[in-house]
Amino acid sequence: MNKKIIGVVFVVIIIILAFLMLANSNTTDQKILKQTFVIDAVYFENDGSVEVSFRDKSNKTNHVTLEILGMPESFHKEYGSSSFVEKIILTSAPKYGWQSIPVTLLVEHEEFGKIGIKTEIRPVGENHATIIFSKL
Repeated sequence: MNKKIIGVVFVVIIIILAFLMLANSNTTDQKILKQTFVIDAVYFENDGSVEVSFRDKSNKTNHVTLEILGMPESFHKEYGSSSFVEKIILTSAPKYGWQSIPVTLLVEHEEFGKIGIKTEIRPVGENHATIIFSKL
């Protein structure tokens, strides 16, 4: 009986350690991605435009697909470089808040592979929106 309990405890400890290592690895990946990629999406009310900027500090990005969803007509454009600034006309702030117009990027990177990035547009002068990274 004691051998079974020791065996179960041992398996549980191994599972917990594996989970902690995986969680720590994901946190490290997020930090590296945040240090590598600079993304911003700013709404300028005075001219009704959104400026989306992307820069890869490592210069290892081969291709980026930018999409802005939730607009009357979704925006889609592709880039073959490690940085760009795109200005898009948006006649007014969204009725249901900036969360209803997500900005998504699909990045093909030499070192990291395919990375998904999501953020929100923010009015000029407000704090940066949260940026979410995911490995695809």
